[in-house]
Amino acid sequence: MINVAAALQQIEGLLRAGKAADAARQCKQLRKSRVEGPGLLKLEGIAAFMLGKHAEAATALARYAEVAPNDTGTLAILGHAQLASGKPDRAALAFRRVAELEPGLAASHTNLGKALLGADDFAAALESFRRALALHPINPEALAGEAQTLAAQGLDEAAAEAYGRAIAQNPQSAELHTNLGSVFQILGRFREAAESHRRAIALNPDLAEAFTNLGNALQELGDLDEAVASHRRAVALAPRQARCHHNLGAALLTVGCLREAAECCEKALSLHSDAKAFRNLVAGALYRDDLGDEALKNIRRRFGRAHAMRVEPLPPPPPGDALRIGYLSSDFHSHPVTGNLLPVLHRMDRDRFPIHVYAQGKRADTVTDELRALAAGWTDITRMSDAEAAQRIRDDGIHILVSLAGHFDENRPTVCAHRAAPVQISLHDVATSGLSEMDYIIGDPILLPRRSPEHFTERPLRLPHFYVAEPPDGLPPLRPRKAGGGPVFCCFNNPTKIGPATLAAWGRILAQVPDGRLALKYLNRYACSEISERVLKLLVQSGARPEQVEMQSGAEPLATFLDRYNDVDMALDPFPFSGSTTSFQALAMGVPVLTWPWKRMVGRWTASLLKPLGLDEFIATSAEDYIARAVAIRTNEPDMRAELRARLASSPLCDGARWARNLERLYGAVWRRYLSRVSAI
Repeated sequence: MINVAAALQQIEGLLRAGKAADAARQCKQLRKSRVEGPGLLKLEGIAAFMLGKHAEAATALARYAEVAPNDTGTLAILGHAQLASGKPDRAALAFRRVAELEPGLAASHTNLGKALLGADDFAAALESFRRALALHPINPEALAGEAQTLAAQGLDEAAAEAYGRAIAQNPQSAELHTNLGSVFQILGRFREAAESHRRAIALNPDLAEAFTNLGNALQELGDLDEAVASHRRAVALAPRQARCHHNLGAALLTVGCLREAAECCEKALSLHSDAKAFRNLVAGALYRDDLGDEALKNIRRRFGRAHAMRVEPLPPPPPGDALRIGYLSSDFHSHPVTGNLLPVLHRMDRDRFPIHVYAQGKRADTVTDELRALAAGWTDITRMSDAEAAQRIRDDGIHILVSLAGHFDENRPTVCAHRAAPVQISLHDVATSGLSEMDYIIGDPILLPRRSPEHFTERPLRLPHFYVAEPPDGLPPLRPRKAGGGPVFCCFNNPTKIGPATLAAWGRILAQVPDGRLALKYLNRYACSEISERVLKLLVQSGARPEQVEMQSGAEPLATFLDRYNDVDMALDPFPFSGSTTSFQALAMGVPVLTWPWKRMVGRWTASLLKPLGLDEFIATSAEDYIARAVAIRTNEPDMRAELRARLASSPLCDGARWARNLERLYGAVWRRYLSRVSAI
């Protein structure tokens, strides 16, 4: 005959001694002996919790709580088990009961706040954390919870202040320091962010989160070599954390290590399906010269399948005289995409086509203010899920949603997968979105040639001309190139675009023009040894001499940067990812751009600029033709430059009014097509 009370007492002793495995075995033996009851349930649950079997613990302790609803100690363990099991709503019920039974205990309210935060009930979570702090002001855990809640609500300045107070109470917490750094990053205070992450690493050199956060801050500061090293350390410390692999992949993409970047994205996706990692995989493929059409198609199809949604067709918004146009982007600040969009929006009939903006991210400047003044509605979707953002767009009665440059930056084309608007269009993008719910992509006959082998899920819409921009403010005057030396080539594009095939062609050009030079500049990128060493190595392998190559770095005003074009004769466009804004800037400075457009939209942007200007002689048909045209260069004299600048300014490429009328006609046509299709169903 088993003495149940003595057996349970013995198990309690094992648990107090930290021998959870032995306690669990004895509980199992009692079960085999048909012993039951709440006492055994409680001990089984506690043992399972101590062994990290949180779901099993939650099941046992929830059954125990049914018969012992006032056992606050066990209810607290139940709450922690449910929280660890990913069930914050249920955890909140347990912790709320503890707080009701022990309202004067600060820990009860802190635990409740954690559960409510996990359940995204931010107002109630904040109330709980502040109640805990009122009971016990020296409470870094509650302060950290308050800071997390404020950050989750987008109240970043208040969150930074709360993290500062938490650190003052617990200065040895590495997690608090790196969390503060993450808030600084959101606020754009990147140097302070890096300092906070470094403090966290000094306190805990094994904290992978601090290393990956530091890597992100260093990327923003332009210190790419150290950023990559920091991300590599994070991956070494946490090889099972998808975020670490994804962040390393993003950094490697920035420095042009495209294959390794793709491997990192694939590893991240194998650990956790994430839209950002998938988007970086798709974006990275655009730069690669070693992928054929079928490989590119497969990557984009994978993206489309991963984000496919079964959504009901949307009924058309109520009829009216106006078509509400939504614009979805992370680039509503000083950025090429918004720079191209603003001249058009200024000239559109905003009574007939009111503008509604759906902005991702907090970056803002005077360009943001200019766009806000044009918009009938402005919504920050940064804290919304894709589904929530799509529902907001539907609630706003948007007729046509335009996703801008969805492959890049922090853009979220996956919002469109939820069918946010009856008609959805991709604009200022360089390839298919891969999404079946994206209806159209806008280009021109050069960007989207008929009978192209390129795969698109969207229906192509072709405007007569695509590019619209205005010459930059303060465009420097044209002047003669500095005397001496042979022809000077340049490329001021993002070096991620400059891959092995491009560098092989450039090396051969420099070998055949021995007195020629090549100037390379893009922000501060060439200060990164990973980039500069790769570029120089491949150029020299193809025949260039090191002294022919000048890599320039450092921040400078736009006018100073543009003045560099006065000292070059020809800009060399990279392939397969051609220039766009950079090519426009070169033409505005009277410098022709030599391009080789591949059979991909991403490689045809410069050709789309050159054709309307009658500059067909700068559009090559092969690598050999590209090299031959560069070798036959003649010096670009000031009068030639002035003629090219004037030709650009008077061309359709700078005619915002014409582009606005074309876009209005296009929006009207696709809406009528949608209505006719709906009426036919």
